[in-house]
Amino acid sequence: MKNLVLSLQNSLKDKKWILPEISPQLIQDFVRSGLSELEARLLINRNIEAAQAEDILSPKLSKIMPDPFVLVGMEDAVKAIIAAIDLQQKITIFADYDVDGGTSAAILTQWFNAIGVQTNIFVPDRIKHGYGPSPALMRGIKDAGTDLLISVDCGAAAHDALVAAHEIGLDVVVFDHHLMIGNAPIAKAIVNPNQIGDNSGLGNLTAAGVCFMAAVALNRAWRELGRDTGGFDALSLLDLAALGTICDVAPLTGLNRVLVAQGQKILGKQSRKGLAALAQVAGLKRADNVYAAAWVLGPRINAGGRIGDSSLAVRLLTTDDEAEAKVLALELEVINAERKTIEAMVLEDAIARIERGEGGDLAGPILLIGRAGWHPGVLGIVAGRLKERYNRPCIVIGSIDEGDTIAKGSGRSIEGVNLGLVVKQAVDDGVIISGGGHAMAAGLAMEFGNWEAVYRALCDGIGNQTQEAIQGQFDNIDALIGAEAIGVPLLEAVERLAPYGAGWPEPKFCVAEAKVISTTTMKNAHLRVVFKDHSEAQIRAVCFGVIGTKLGDALQSKRPLNLVVRIKRDEWRGGNAVDTEIIDASFC
Repeated sequence: MKNLVLSLQNSLKDKKWILPEISPQLIQDFVRSGLSELEARLLINRNIEAAQAEDILSPKLSKIMPDPFVLVGMEDAVKAIIAAIDLQQKITIFADYDVDGGTSAAILTQWFNAIGVQTNIFVPDRIKHGYGPSPALMRGIKDAGTDLLISVDCGAAAHDALVAAHEIGLDVVVFDHHLMIGNAPIAKAIVNPNQIGDNSGLGNLTAAGVCFMAAVALNRAWRELGRDTGGFDALSLLDLAALGTICDVAPLTGLNRVLVAQGQKILGKQSRKGLAALAQVAGLKRADNVYAAAWVLGPRINAGGRIGDSSLAVRLLTTDDEAEAKVLALELEVINAERKTIEAMVLEDAIARIERGEGGDLAGPILLIGRAGWHPGVLGIVAGRLKERYNRPCIVIGSIDEGDTIAKGSGRSIEGVNLGLVVKQAVDDGVIISGGGHAMAAGLAMEFGNWEAVYRALCDGIGNQTQEAIQGQFDNIDALIGAEAIGVPLLEAVERLAPYGAGWPEPKFCVAEAKVISTTTMKNAHLRVVFKDHSEAQIRAVCFGVIGTKLGDALQSKRPLNLVVRIKRDEWRGGNAVDTEIIDASFC
């Protein structure tokens, strides 16, 4: 398959557009199985063969679900948990404060409730406690009477905390998915598909996915002991598994794809009281799709852990009380609105400072920007927005109080620049206090007054990676279409191959030689655009966050453009309304 370059010049987002050239014979192999040519092209562009098409179109858990005991440590984890139950020990679930942590805790809690076992849930406070288990938290939890701690979505790299737990007689089981370097910490069991020695091939699972596997394993073992499972139904957990998978931006391939495809059906039924209340408060018409989870439910569930009460998410996801669900949903809605206000203020300030040169060289390998008083709970979101705007890695630092000297930071990277390794090297070199992460995201702590040294160290660590990554960037175009093709039939073809997300990107189409008829500014950040092409069909579209960018300026100039767009069902207008988003363009 050859790549046809649509434009030799970089786009307005400094990317190249690539349209894969596919042989007609290959397309016909798919067409013979009942697919349209467009559906065939979409599948081929995602490296799917004709024989695999049915599994993509109709993903079934019964066909792909592996034995949960294939995960290293699962057998030991199940034995430790059942032993604690038999000894009537006090069990506490220690959960991270994000959606993946909340859904993981809720999954295990549902199984414990089904068999009549009471557990406690502890969620650390982002500001007070920081991320994950610590020796101090282990001692406090032990002093409160806990015998077995189950750590979910964190703990796999918490060596000091787990050593402390061992020394004081606190048993620990970990269900996690984060990358592990070196040997696993001491514990009764570590279940993590990304640990050394795990050959399950399930490294893309989130903690929610791992905990779903754990619930299946626990229920099987409990049943094999001849005990009453209380009518537990693992399939009823799929909404939680899907929510955690989507919001943790895990690749929607393999088992993850099935969890999300089946789980979003359960999300659509809104049978879980907390999620139903949250959807109602948010004005969500449909919850059976990735958009609802990622952009409506997820941010609200995350809001408590970002700037409010970190326990709100797991309480919402585990409550069976309709009145309590409504109260929690309303509280999260209010906190999320506050979060958006704080985020917007920090983002506006950050852009202004970057444009003044305070974040480093705009053409350099990384941007490092911040000030005391920028709330740590929104730094990651802002870093992601800046990374998209400036197309290079960005780290944003802040603190709770204006007078703080120590900054917490969160960074987001672009493909081709391993930000986690760069930050870890800066820690090893003694330039920053602490930090780590993975290729696309990292966190750190540093002194505000040490900006210059940290910036130089990060630039040196990245070297030419950013420049090379940008030069190699391209947008995969699925098809050239005319404006008249944007409608319900195209939408239905796109939706048939859903769900889309990380690892299974939304289709992108190119409308060549489009003419912008009008633009309207929205919220001082976005553009509402009306365009047409040679067909004279007029299309209403939106382009997010482009005011003040090259793409935004080009759209407002009304010069002829080749537009890169994606389409989806307009969930707010409902019915068969098609929402078109402009994501890139180049001059004709």
